[in-house]
Amino acid sequence: MSEEEKEILSNKITEGIREAQRRLFERMAKLGEKVVVGDDEGNPQLVDAKEVLARFNKH
Repeated sequence: MSEEEKEILSNKITEGIREAQRRLFERMAKLGEKVVVGDDEGNPQLVDAKEVLARFNKH
């Protein structure tokens, strides 16, 4: 497999993971659930899935 093919495959995998995350956050937001995320110091925090989805969609 050439370097170009590896890069294309890596990009497809990354995009697939991002799409799966987006769908998960959308489903959790619809159900009013919370998501565990790490703060700036790495400590776990519970955040509304709607907020996480909004942050995710910005990037």
